[in-house]
Amino acid sequence: MADIKKWKHYAKSRYGQVHFVTAKPVDERAIKHPPLVCFHPSPTSGDMFRDLQMILARDRVVYCPDTPGFGSSDGPTTEPTMADYGAGLADALLDMGYSATNKVDIFGFHTGSLCALEVAVQHPEIINKTVLSGVPHYTPEGRAEQHKIISGGYPMLTNPDYVGTMYKRLVLDGSEAGELEQRYYRFVNRLRAGPKGWWGINAVFTMDTAAALPKLKMPVLLIAFNEMMLQPTRDAAKIIPDVRMVELLDLPMFGFITAPDKVAAEVQKFLG
Repeated sequence: MADIKKWKHYAKSRYGQVHFVTAKPVDERAIKHPPLVCFHPSPTSGDMFRDLQMILARDRVVYCPDTPGFGSSDGPTTEPTMADYGAGLADALLDMGYSATNKVDIFGFHTGSLCALEVAVQHPEIINKTVLSGVPHYTPEGRAEQHKIISGGYPMLTNPDYVGTMYKRLVLDGSEAGELEQRYYRFVNRLRAGPKGWWGINAVFTMDTAAALPKLKMPVLLIAFNEMMLQPTRDAAKIIPDVRMVELLDLPMFGFITAPDKVAAEVQKFLG
């Protein structure tokens, strides 16, 4: 196995700095493919991809940014749309020198899938291929129903039981999201996002994915796990022009955490 170098750094965006954790082979001669950028679900951070990143970084550079307003990235001061999140992430990639002659591949899960979608739609010239997993693609009625469930935000400043409830759900009862320590850091990142952490999910359920998904002009891979976004992902496949779909129904929601080798193999097969 190649030795991997991993480091942290920042790039500029319209909201300030975007924080990255990046990995690549120590011996750069091992790099055979374009860089891959992984966009995380909210309210977490790029740390969600730590195991998948280390596998994929054996023969490419793998960037795991924190979405603006999450992890260690500066964020907007007013409630953003998904287009705003995508624009901020695209700013960072452009600031790092990616362009029509220096492209990247992208991967996104849940909220991150729509971040990836927005980056690909807003700046298709810098994208080779796109991988989306757990795509929250709903009808307007379904989107309104989901939005109603999450409306009101996170009551962390008003509910004295909030922290304990989240700790039990995400850490003690969250076995499908990896080992205990990784579940703990997911919990910490949720708290770190603060009361505005729900802005990411709110942006998801106010985005018209039916208008955006057909605009993907590059090759797209959809990866579906056995989770609540299975059917929405299947529905998304129907309206993407150049798409293939892989269903890993033996894996739970966070399949890229519980079986990173299996997910990495599908990503590598598609990206090259």
